[in-house]
Formats: sequence, structure tokens, C-alpha cells
Amino acid sequence: MNERVLAGRYRLQEAIGGASDLFLAYDESLRRQVAVKRLSGNVTDSNRQHWEQQIAKAAGLHHPHLLGVYDVVVEADGIYLITEDLEGDTLSRWMRVQGRVQAKTVIDIARQLSSAVVQAEKHGIVEISIEPNSVLINQDGFLKVIGYGPLLSGRAQTELDLIRTIGVLLYEMLTGKPYSHLSPVPQVIQEVQASLKEAGAEHHWLPERAERVVLRALGFLAQGSYESIHDLHRDVKAVHHALGQLADRPLPARAEREQNASYLERMKDSMVDAAQEGMEKVAKLRHMEFAKKVAEQSTPKRFSILPYVGILVLVVLLIGGLWWSLGDDTSTASTGANQQTTRQFAMPNLLGKTEREAVQVLSGNGYPEAKIQWVYSATEDGETKGKIYRQSVDPGTSVKGQGEMIILTVNGTADAAQQPGERNELPNGQSPRQQTEVGQVPDLRGLSKQEAEQLMLKHGYHYKFYINQGDTPSGTVHSQSPEAGTQAPQGTDVTFYVSQ
Repeated sequence: MNERVLAGRYRLQEAIGGASDLFLAYDESLRRQVAVKRLSGNVTDSNRQHWEQQIAKAAGLHHPHLLGVYDVVVEADGIYLITEDLEGDTLSRWMRVQGRVQAKTVIDIARQLSSAVVQAEKHGIVEISIEPNSVLINQDGFLKVIGYGPLLSGRAQTELDLIRTIGVLLYEMLTGKPYSHLSPVPQVIQEVQASLKEAGAEHHWLPERAERVVLRALGFLAQGSYESIHDLHRDVKAVHHALGQLADRPLPARAEREQNASYLERMKDSMVDAAQEGMEKVAKLRHMEFAKKVAEQSTPKRFSILPYVGILVLVVLLIGGLWWSLGDDTSTASTGANQQTTRQFAMPNLLGKTEREAVQVLSGNGYPEAKIQWVYSATEDGETKGKIYRQSVDPGTSVKGQGEMIILTVNGTADAAQQPGERNELPNGQSPRQQTEVGQVPDLRGLSKQEAEQLMLKHGYHYKFYINQGDTPSGTVHSQSPEAGTQAPQGTDVTFYVSQ
């Protein structure tokens, strides 16, 4: 094959990546490097017209993030597609090397991918793939989608598949870890939020908007997934445009100082502003006092320091109130039960602890059991049997006493008659679990695991799930306990079973 020349101009040089149907070649007419793809050998007279139509559509594409098709050569042994030279590495290999990727880069990659799919759809190409192995990326972060369904590598994906694939890619780039469809929805949400925290230091609005894009692409928001790739592209493009606008716009001196300042420095600025405001109020009060004295035209009275003492007390109260309202969240001072809700503490290491021990530790730090999501998953590790072997919030992470949900995974199974954590009650037999309004347990049968999780969170129930044989399609709920329609207070645990 190395000596072969197609159509009298394309000299095959070497196979790319060891593949037997993809070659690097030299176009002797235009003197440029090209890539040559030998199409599937099952091209026959009966389906040749379909292939030619697909090739014509691909050749009509002109988009920076779609592989350009130059020519087609029909030979006795098959059809050869001539495309632009393939540069860069596969997205899958690039992601393995990069690990976690900055939020701004992730948004840019999502924009490139979605724009490529939108452009392909405009030209009638629906058999397109954006899997990590069918996307190339160069050193500058520039993407090329090379998966044209049957024409090039990759498999055809539906529009919903494409949207979810982009969501999975965004999650994996942000967190630096592979995505699993068996991961509980709250855990995925927390991992995305934790990965986006750093982005807020530069753009305070970015974590929230990027999180909404990722979770909606995964179908984890109450409003459901994106209805079309155009909707996803619109949202991603808007976030990317906002980043570009802010990057090009010089920040005012005060805004720049606030952006780069630490929390303590911002507090000092606020205190200075409050002091200046207090001084202005003191000046106004003194002017009013002087005007009053002149207007009275009364006999001189003995000088009294009391009005000035009152004014000074007022200023101190103003500054003190501001300091209290903007005070350091990390303070452990407590003057009552309400102070406990804002107390911050470092998340302890709960790995290897029993449920009772974990509840005691968290409760001692003001963390309510209502914020603990228990998951039971048996493993073959005998050392962790009946103990916690995974926690969603890393040890040492700063959290508030009434903070986000923490997911604790126990090596074992839970008694269906027990609430999670009740196998190890607190010493006096009391449990910090708080149950509130009584509601009706919704019907989960037939829903996907993710849909069931969302419904449980929406209704305020805790949940655990098991995967086993069932009579519903794979990945959907086939039974639950308590049954649908049961009256149960919020905070009650619902167990559901997913068909294998």
C-alpha cells in the first residue's frame, strides 16, 4: 500500500495509528499532506447511491471543527475518501493526560463540539459521533470531529445521545474522573459543584451557569434534559461569550481590587466604608446640634459631654452591627441554637467508621442526620464490612453545620425495616433524624434510576437502591418499599430496586 497512488495523484505513505483503512498520503497535484480513509468493504451497487449521497453531504461541509472532505476516489476494491490531514491527539487520550480541566476550557470545548453537531445537522448529516475517540484535539485546544457515522470512525448517535455524551464529557473533564451511570445523582451534583468552586474566584457567576449546563445535559435538572443540540449550543455559547466579554473589558480599580483581594481584605474595605459612613452621620448630627443651639438663642448652658458620648455609642453600634452581619463564617462562637447553623468545621474522616460513629461525629459538629444520604453497597473487602468505605465530601473540606448533603456508602446491606443509620442508635436511644411534613410516596416503577433519585429528592425523601433481576427493562425501577401512595413524612427512607 505504501507505493500505491490513487487517481494518479494521492500517494499513500503510511497507515495512521496502525489502522488498515486509514492512511497518511501526499497530494502530488496540490503538494499537500492529506488523509485517506478506505470505506467499508460492503459497498455494493445496491447501496452505492446512499454512500455517494453521504459523501456529497460531507464534502459540502465547511466548518472549523468538522473534518474537511476534499475528494472521493472509486477503485475496484472500494471507495476512498480524501480528507484534510489529521492533526492532534484523540480527546480520550488528551483527557487522560490532562486530568481535571479548568472550567473556562471545558466551556470552550463544549462550544466547539456543539457547534460542529449543529453545523452537520444543517447540512443533513445526522449520522455523527462525538465520542472521545472520534474527536481530535491539538495543543491549542482546537477540536476536529471526525466521526461522520458510516463514513468515518465512530458510531451514529441520536440527538439525545449526543447531548448526554457532551454532558458526560463535561463531567469527566471537570472532575478528572470517569463517569458511572450508577453513581447517585446527589453525588454527581456535589462532585460538579466542588470542581467548579475554583472558577468562582475569577468569575463569581461561572460555577452556577456551568453547573446548570452540565446537569441539564445529563438530564439531572427538574426541567429535564435539553430538547435539542441547538438549545445546548445556545447556552454554552452564551457562557463562552460572557467569558470573552469579561476578558476583553478592563476592570475598574475597585472591582479589580475586590476580585484579587482575600476575604479578610474585602472585610477591611467594608469596615472602612462603614466607618466613613458613620463619620458622615456624626458630622451631620453635630451640625444639627449646633444649628439647634443657635436657633434656641437661650442662655448659655453648662457644657455636657453626654450628646457626644451618645453619638460615639451610635457609631460603635453601627460598626459593630456591620461587623456582626459580615463576620467571619469560620468563627466557632455560639450564643444560642441559631448560631449552630452557621458554624463551619472541617469534614472529618469517616472512612472505616460505623454508622453510629459517623452520626455521632457529624451531630457533634452541628451536622443534622437529615443531611446524610446513606447508600449500601456490599463489596468483598472484609476489613470494611459494615463500615463506611466512601464519603462524597473529602476529609478536611470546610463545610457548614447546615450545609450540603453528604453521601456515605456502607459496605453491606441495610435491613429494609430499618432507617439508614438506625442499626447504631445514639447512646440515649435518641436519633437526630428530623421528620417534617407528611406526604405521599410517589410511584417509581418504570422510571430510570436517575429519574427515581430526582423524584425522591423533590419530595424530600431519603433513598437507597439495589440492582437485581426484575420484570422491567434494564436500568428501570421494578419495585419499591414503601409502596406508592403510602403516607410518609419527609426524611423517610425509600428503597427501590432497579432491573439489572
